[in-house]
Amino acid sequence: MLKTNLFRALLIPAAVLALTACGGEDDSTSTTSASPTTDPTTASSSVPPAAATGKSDKELCETANKISMDLRQSLLDAVSAGQEPTTEMFQEIFTGLATEFATLAASGNTDSEVTAALTAYSAEAGKAASAADLEAADNPTFEKATDAAIEACQKAGVEVDL
Repeated sequence: MLKTNLFRALLIPAAVLALTACGGEDDSTSTTSASPTTDPTTASSSVPPAAATGKSDKELCETANKISMDLRQSLLDAVSAGQEPTTEMFQEIFTGLATEFATLAASGNTDSEVTAALTAYSAEAGKAASAADLEAADNPTFEKATDAAIEACQKAGVEVDL
């Protein structure tokens, strides 16, 4: 199911991207909307002092969504350039999700539901990254971790697309 959800989540935007590439204006709008938020850079650089003051749940969720979208965009860019999605591409994405979300979760409050959900999601993404094939990544535990992260962020008032 994860493979199906991942493909659906990635191929629909790829189709939209391909259609908007003809118009020209929409590409600059997409690029512009991805550029202004610099939270992932800030999140990565602020990890060491996280124990003193953790990021709010809203900040964590916004950054998680940005990380997810950036990694998804890298796959969309490859597909738009004519490359076929490979197991290695997906493993790179899962590795990025695992490392970025672990770093992000470490910057949150230790008693936060969002922090716990992002930590669990990171662990499952790490397992998916080290799997021999994509089918191994399609498991109920990863799906449950994804749902928990989405629900925790919804409680914090942020819609995420993981």
